[in-house]
Amino acid sequence: MFRKRTIIAFSGLLTLLLLTGAILLSVQEKVSPEAYRAAFAALDAYRTEHPQERPRMLAVADYSKPSYLKRMALIDLKTGEQTFHLVAHGKRSGELYARFFSDTPESNMSSPGLYRVLDPYRGDHGTAMRLEGLEPGRNGNAFRRDIVLHSADYVSLRYILLNLVTFNGPRIGRSNGCFVVSRGDIEDIVNRFGSDGFLYAWAEKPEERE
Repeated sequence: MFRKRTIIAFSGLLTLLLLTGAILLSVQEKVSPEAYRAAFAALDAYRTEHPQERPRMLAVADYSKPSYLKRMALIDLKTGEQTFHLVAHGKRSGELYARFFSDTPESNMSSPGLYRVLDPYRGDHGTAMRLEGLEPGRNGNAFRRDIVLHSADYVSLRYILLNLVTFNGPRIGRSNGCFVVSRGDIEDIVNRFGSDGFLYAWAEKPEERE
C-alpha cells in the first residue's frame, strides 16, 4: 500500500512538473505596454539632452512581471525586431517579483531606470557588459556597485522546475542587483548590443529602500 501511494504521489508530482513546464513555455514572453512606453520616453528624454546619441539597441526589463517569464525585450531600434529573454532581479528586491529597489551599495537590490550599456568584458561570470546608470538617485551608483549584465546557470527553466520541487515557487534565481540572463543567451545579447545600446528597467510601483 505504501509503495502504491508513493508511486501515485510521484506520478502526480511528475505530471504537475510537466504541466507547469508546458505552461511556462507557452507564456514566457511578456513585457507590458507601460514598460515599453516608459523605456522609450526615458530614451527620448536622454537623446533630447544628448542629440549626438544614435542608439541602435534598447533592452526593456519589465520587473512588474514574475521572473519565470521572458520579461526582457531586446529591441533593434532600426528594424523593430525583438527577442525576449529571462532576466533575474536582486535577491533583496523580492522572490518571484521585484518589489523593492535601491541604489545603495551592498543592498543586493535592483535599481530601475535608464542605463547605458558599455563595452563587453570577461569577468567572474564569463562574458558580461558593464552598465552606466543615467538617473542619479535611482541608478547612478550602478558602476560603483558593479551592476553589470551577465549570465548564470540559475536563469533557466531547469532552475524554475528545481524551485517548484523544493516548494520555492516557479522562479529563477536572483542576483546581487545585476541583470542576469541565461548562459545560452549572453553571447547573442552581447553581439546584438555591440557598443551602442541602452537598457531600461521598469517597475509598476517601485518601492525605494535605503
